[in-house]
Amino acid sequence: MIKTIISKFLQMIIVLFILTTLTFIFMKVSPGNPVGKILHLDTSQVSNSQIKATENKLGLNDSIFSQWWHWFSQLLHFDLGTSYQTGESVSKELLNYISPTLIITFGTLVLSMIISMPLGIIAALNYHKSLDKLIRILTSLSVSLPSFFIGLVLLFIFNQKLNLLPTSEEGSITSYILPIVTMSIGMCAYYIRFIRSNLLEQYQSPIVEASRLRGMPEKYILFHDIFKPTMIPVIPLLGLSVGSLIGGTVVIENLFDIPGLGYFLVDSIKSRDYPVIQGCVLLIGFFVVIINTIADLLALFIDPKQRFAMMSKHQLFNFKQSNIDKSEGDHHEF
Repeated sequence: MIKTIISKFLQMIIVLFILTTLTFIFMKVSPGNPVGKILHLDTSQVSNSQIKATENKLGLNDSIFSQWWHWFSQLLHFDLGTSYQTGESVSKELLNYISPTLIITFGTLVLSMIISMPLGIIAALNYHKSLDKLIRILTSLSVSLPSFFIGLVLLFIFNQKLNLLPTSEEGSITSYILPIVTMSIGMCAYYIRFIRSNLLEQYQSPIVEASRLRGMPEKYILFHDIFKPTMIPVIPLLGLSVGSLIGGTVVIENLFDIPGLGYFLVDSIKSRDYPVIQGCVLLIGFFVVIINTIADLLALFIDPKQRFAMMSKHQLFNFKQSNIDKSEGDHHEF
């Protein structure tokens, strides 16, 4: 288990390193210059000497490798740099924007599971009946509609017409209801289908037949032999969903005017604020990798089959290694 944790940690470092490096390179080779936004060249007269002085101050005239090494050396000291636009620390800026994104992301996960689990179970228990067909029609409809369209419809009904829910009010938790519901609708469809198909597969497994032959109660079979094995693969799937949810907040936060990481990232891309873009990508990547690692380890801890497979591989490796060492020893003696 400890070796697995160390391996996951090393993989996380490698993924974050590759992610941030590629993001840095793509930003540098893309057209545009942040100096234009910093000095407001579109609204004011600025001399070429001022432009060059600003570029030299920010190190934009250095080679890509020199700029990357400067940023990476700062990162090793847990310093994400300074924003070109505000002059504030990027770490401080990110802390101001991270809370709304986390509320929307984890609120969507919780609401999706609250809705998906009972509907997936109901659909499986009513296989090919009217209720199952109705649930499948609704999930197909929700999957086919993009999240921004669903958000616009909910915004028009509950904000413009009924005036029930605000889009953005500082300090008001009600402003997160519409974004969470918007993102949950599409996500629920995938989880309902996943839970339904897994339940049906487990229902027809040999383990269930064996439990029935032993005379086990139906409630025991439903929970231990059907429901529990069905929920184990949901855990890593939830970890994978975090990445898509955080990516989805870029659209949702701008749609509902919520000042989160997605909103901040779009604004920084428009102004070509390189340190902020790098900080946002690194933070989002960190959350995605951490959540996926925790989900994988949790699934490994819960599922005895995965633990047994991992232990068997480790024992097999040790057995082969001992045989190799023994054969080498016999060869030297010969």
